[in-house]
Amino acid sequence: MTRERQAHGQGRAEPDLDAVLWGCCRAGAGWFWMARRTAWDGAVGPTAHGWRATREDATREGAAAARDLAAGTRAQVFLRHRAAECALRVLLEESGAMAARR
Repeated sequence: MTRERQAHGQGRAEPDLDAVLWGCCRAGAGWFWMARRTAWDGAVGPTAHGWRATREDATREGAAAARDLAAGTRAQVFLRHRAAECALRVLLEESGAMAARR
């Protein structure tokens, strides 16, 4: 299994469990956090993200969002900072594309 697949929650121990990924990464002067639930069949479910001033605040927000997304489901929770980096990159690319359209 490649590191990229592991970073995005593939290769779960039990294939019928959902995966909840969460993590945080540096974003400019602050920190970005994200959490995402993926169904066992690969369908991307609810997501949450935001920015905080400190790493500790971003960690608390990301962990709380992961707990909320996993609540009431059969899910494994994975801490994947690389997934946060990828999510931030996508958000920045989308916002740049939207700005270019204006």
